[in-house]
Amino acid sequence: MDDDFSIESDISERRANGATQWLFDNRNAIGKAKAERDKSEHMLRVTKNLIIAASELKTVSEREAEAYAHPKYQQAIDTLFAATAAHETLRATQTAATSLIDMWRSKNSALKAARI
Repeated sequence: MDDDFSIESDISERRANGATQWLFDNRNAIGKAKAERDKSEHMLRVTKNLIIAASELKTVSEREAEAYAHPKYQQAIDTLFAATAAHETLRATQTAATSLIDMWRSKNSALKAARI
């Protein structure tokens, strides 16, 4: 499926099936993206703490300032940003696919009720 989950075109059974297939095909990718995001959040804290522990500065605030400015911390932020973007993109597409399926169900239910 080409991820056409827009509501601008007709909500057909073919599109609803495509959305269902996308959800099935991407279930592992969504889980892995969430895991990568969680790992990146954890690694951001670990990186900060490792930099603080290695610092020779005296006060906690000086050590934290050094950690926040450190290239390794900046790299950890970039990794978290990429993981968050990937996860949120998959989640948004998942929501769109689920919404399309729900709209198709509602449309079919209304059509069946009109025939009775």
